[in-house]
Amino acid sequence: MKVGIIGCGNIADIYFKNSQKYFNNFDIIACADIKEDASVHYSKLYGVENLSVDKLLNHSEIELIINLTIPDVHFEVSQSILQAGKHSYSEKPLSIEFNHGKQLLDLSKEKNLYLGCAPDTFLGAGIQESKKILENNIIGNINMGSIAMGVAGHEIWHPNPDFYYKYGGGPVLDMGPYYFTALVNLLGPAKSVYSQSRTVYNKRIIGSGSRKDEEVIVDIPTTLVSQIEFDNGALIDSFFSFDTWKHNKNHIELYGDKGSINIPDPNTFGGSINICTSKNGEWETIATDKNNLGKINIHNSKKTNENPGIANYRGIGVSEMVDSINNKRLNRCSGELSLHVLDILDTIIKSSENDKKLQLRSSINEVSYFGEDEISKLLN
Repeated sequence: MKVGIIGCGNIADIYFKNSQKYFNNFDIIACADIKEDASVHYSKLYGVENLSVDKLLNHSEIELIINLTIPDVHFEVSQSILQAGKHSYSEKPLSIEFNHGKQLLDLSKEKNLYLGCAPDTFLGAGIQESKKILENNIIGNINMGSIAMGVAGHEIWHPNPDFYYKYGGGPVLDMGPYYFTALVNLLGPAKSVYSQSRTVYNKRIIGSGSRKDEEVIVDIPTTLVSQIEFDNGALIDSFFSFDTWKHNKNHIELYGDKGSINIPDPNTFGGSINICTSKNGEWETIATDKNNLGKINIHNSKKTNENPGIANYRGIGVSEMVDSINNKRLNRCSGELSLHVLDILDTIIKSSENDKKLQLRSSINEVSYFGEDEISKLLN
């Protein structure tokens, strides 16, 4: 399938690179950005056509467009993609407002088009092997759990971090999609949220790039602590922060009535799983590097933001969506899943603003296991 990209910022490189390196059922043939120098850069680097946004939307050969713009315009751009009669796959989150996400899902159904959204990291070995452990009842019914994401702030490394600290930014909308997409995949839908928030620093100092040492004003909460109740009865405590200089919390831990599981970083595809199935026993480590989407990528490329030694197959969600379109089935990184995750994120923020427990407005059916045979047919 012929594919285009709108938005040629930092994240675009891994989509271009992986599409040529790993996946066999789609070709990125054109790109566009409101900053033409950005799209020219990737056009030359990967040998694709550089177009205006309007020309890309109306390109007769392109059937699917990947939206890699900043979160604040995800809704506007994805809407224009669907209105142009193209399938839409967006970087996370689907939108910064639940109601806009609902409009996108409704529009995709009205036009009989597919709607997809990152993250696709939950299709990797770390989450999928964990899902298999839960489905095999190795640690029993999940009653409680804990998730944590804490960093000192994206201004340390990002040359233009302003949007992280404005409306539509913040740690929950930025990093929450990885954690809650994984949790919904593992536990099923959530039903209620209670949150509180803090803003520790009113200004941030940019640490790199041409704007180094410039100040960024912080307009939003930068730490949110929440309790999320799932339909299956599990109660999960959630910690997301841009104010944490360092921490030693695990990414995801789930506690069942037969044991506990420590799940690897949901922002990666691989990583080791730890389980304990005896009271106060030792952790048993389960490696995932034999799974196709758990293998480590070692490289010395200067053209990518990917960290050496971390499995990074971003774009598998696009490839799986193309396969779903061709075989007329629901894609795993679906609009329904992305909307429910957006509902959780949006409700966390609204709960903290109102200081009360809120019910979610959406739900989703179970997400099926992503098997090795399915993975293999998408990879070169």
